[in-house]
Amino acid sequence: MSGDECRALWPYEGFRPGQREIAAEVARTVREGALLSISAPTGFGKTPSVILGLLCGGAERVLYLVRTVNEVDPVLRELKRFGAEYTFLYSARRMCPLFRGSSHSMTSEEFWAACRLARLQGACPYYERLEDVDEGLLARAVREGGERGSRRIVEYLSGSLGVCPFFALRGLVEDSRFIVATYPYAFRIDIFQSTFDPHDYSDFVIVVDEAHSLMNAHTLYERRLRRQDVERAIEEARKYVPSGELVIRVLQELLARIRLLERTVRGKERLEKAMAGPILEELEIVEGAAEEVLKRKIEEAILSGSQGREARSALARVASWAGVLRLPSSYLFAERVNGELELIATPMDPAVPVKPVLEKARAAVLLSGTLPRGDYVRELLGVDRPARYVDAELMYGVRGAAGRVYTVVARNVTTRYRERTPEMYRTIAVYVSLIARLMPGAKLAVYPSYDVMGQVVDKMPAGIPMIVETRKTSIAEVQERLVEEPELLINAVADGKLVEGVEFVVDGRNLLRTVIVVGVPFPQPDVYTLTFKEVLSERIGSRRADYYVYLFSAIVKVKQALGRATRSPEDRAAYFLLDYRFLRRDIKEHLRLPVNRVVASLEGLRQAISEARRFVEGKEATPPRGSSQ
Repeated sequence: MSGDECRALWPYEGFRPGQREIAAEVARTVREGALLSISAPTGFGKTPSVILGLLCGGAERVLYLVRTVNEVDPVLRELKRFGAEYTFLYSARRMCPLFRGSSHSMTSEEFWAACRLARLQGACPYYERLEDVDEGLLARAVREGGERGSRRIVEYLSGSLGVCPFFALRGLVEDSRFIVATYPYAFRIDIFQSTFDPHDYSDFVIVVDEAHSLMNAHTLYERRLRRQDVERAIEEARKYVPSGELVIRVLQELLARIRLLERTVRGKERLEKAMAGPILEELEIVEGAAEEVLKRKIEEAILSGSQGREARSALARVASWAGVLRLPSSYLFAERVNGELELIATPMDPAVPVKPVLEKARAAVLLSGTLPRGDYVRELLGVDRPARYVDAELMYGVRGAAGRVYTVVARNVTTRYRERTPEMYRTIAVYVSLIARLMPGAKLAVYPSYDVMGQVVDKMPAGIPMIVETRKTSIAEVQERLVEEPELLINAVADGKLVEGVEFVVDGRNLLRTVIVVGVPFPQPDVYTLTFKEVLSERIGSRRADYYVYLFSAIVKVKQALGRATRSPEDRAAYFLLDYRFLRRDIKEHLRLPVNRVVASLEGLRQAISEARRFVEGKEATPPRGSSQ
């Protein structure tokens, strides 16, 4: 495709600095079958630049991967502007209209067993109706609905057209140039194969958005098990598995070991795999029994009229957990969660799910605003193929948020473990409260953990409109509150659902004007973190493992939090970094943010807030020069 033909595809009036160059790099990568890593700041316009490059490079089939469902919609909007043929995929459980209300409590194995049986028995009208709906109508419903968003499209497919959203969307794969999907559709090989068969990775150019998250790709395989799961599995085996004595004996041995652990484990511990006992040796028999239990329970549920809605199997959960634990790269941990013991089976090396995908793909493009300098792809992810790295800020003079934000560092507070005292929490609470009251617009306060957030929020005065994230908080809930209270203080944790890939937008306008980062969110040095470092150290050495596990992971969380307030070049924002460690040289170098004011008192903070407010409201053309108070 010629340069003029490429430029004609661009759906905007002009290019921002660096966009044309990024598109050219992507096109070159596709043609050469290589791998390209792109680091570009929030608001740069990475997505349209990459789409243009893919089209100009002649990519025939693109698997565009995003980390969460919320990140699907921005990609769909851009693809619609380009007039591209696309479909999208995320959790079939979340899309399913037949099992709505119960699928969230099913494991993936339970859901697909119920889905399969319902289809075979003709008990799913949504699936049956697919044969009567014209594929062209489905394609138009999806591709013309990009502006409405994925959830609205799914609702339209199931509600107005009465068809199964997942199978309708999957049915468009063959006629789509772009498939936008969440990470498991590539990095869980079982899901990839069941979805895209007969295709393999070499048929796709793979794009990975928020590619810094690949550092934790191994958690896609994580499975948890509780004592109650094993007790119920034993009951199921007795009821549904003829001649199931061996299965019952294996489960009883596992149950006895869990009960012993309940008396000894207090926090989080790493265990030997041998603790699981004979279930690993007899896994095939347990998996066969689990399949039989699921089949019987689903048949019963359908005959009773519930169409499989209550067909859950504890034995299937046990088998799935044991299957992950038996992987050579997996480890076993025990943890108290709300007083209850959970056994966690998980691989610990991100290269295990990522390396084969990126090595076999026809070409690959990794995108992030927080990719580290250096050989991240080869070093951390273990990928061995021709690769290039592009830093849009350094190579093309792209301006990040630096010229659009006012940054304050408080040097008399910290969340460092040895300095966490009630008095320190009270000081932080006063600072956060003052910022929340005096800064305009919505505020996002980000904490390193739920515990720190609770300690600070409990000490804040009444009267500040706020929402405090829990593990059940939804983004929709926050959006609704923002409509009612545009000055809302949103309290969130650094690796929670309210920080990465989220836009606090109402009527097309970003309401977030201020981000408060409470402490540097280094991971807690527990046995899980130490094991992660140990596994990485075996491949890349202790020094580099330290960098990725501690510094890099913390910087990513901070940058993701700060980026919520600067989603476009027009956004102005204030950043308040409440920890003296933000003045450390290594942290400053990675954040690339000029500090406008360093404060160490309430009066100094008041003056900084006054200046920050004037800048955010547009009364100052540029951020004031740095000073200390």
